[in-house]
Amino acid sequence: MRFAKAATVVGVVAIGGVLSVTAASGQTAAPAGSIAYIDIARVAAESTDGQAANARVDELSQQKLAEIEARNSEGQGEIAAVNQELQESQQKLQQGANVLSPEAAATLQRQIARLQRDVERLTQDTQADIQRMSQDAELEVQELQQQLQVEFESRLVPAIDELASEKGVSMIFNAQQGLVWADPSLDLTQELIDLLNSDAGATP
Repeated sequence: MRFAKAATVVGVVAIGGVLSVTAASGQTAAPAGSIAYIDIARVAAESTDGQAANARVDELSQQKLAEIEARNSEGQGEIAAVNQELQESQQKLQQGANVLSPEAAATLQRQIARLQRDVERLTQDTQADIQRMSQDAELEVQELQQQLQVEFESRLVPAIDELASEKGVSMIFNAQQGLVWADPSLDLTQELIDLLNSDAGATP
């Protein structure tokens, strides 16, 4: 999961009052240039803040994946070692079927049964550990995404306010929430990215 997918903003950001909408009944139309739209996903993906957030999510995801793979490798190594011992004991019992004393054969059979239980236990433990680690990792990544989303939106919303005031628009739509088509000249996405990046560069 990427931060860009998690970053969302309300579908419509209203600035400076209610916008009059053109209707067949002859209501007053909105003045030219009073509506604009932005692509929030693109802002999250291309802005400095969004890219930094994505990098942090990726870093944590890779770290957790490496931990899970290490635990899996460790578990598989333990299982392979016990399996090897099990196979050797089974082979010894098979080869010595005619020469082993009943006591020795019984001892080998008990050892084989114990090793089989060990293999089953190790397999279950490894699977349980991996499942738990995967669930914990997913939760940790989601918590980081939520934290970064809050931080991102705390900078995004004031930037949208500033951009709306600068451009003199009354409403800004999110291009990802119900917008089917709009004049590309109304797209303020790049201006918002530039504004966020300039603010990020000015912040120590």
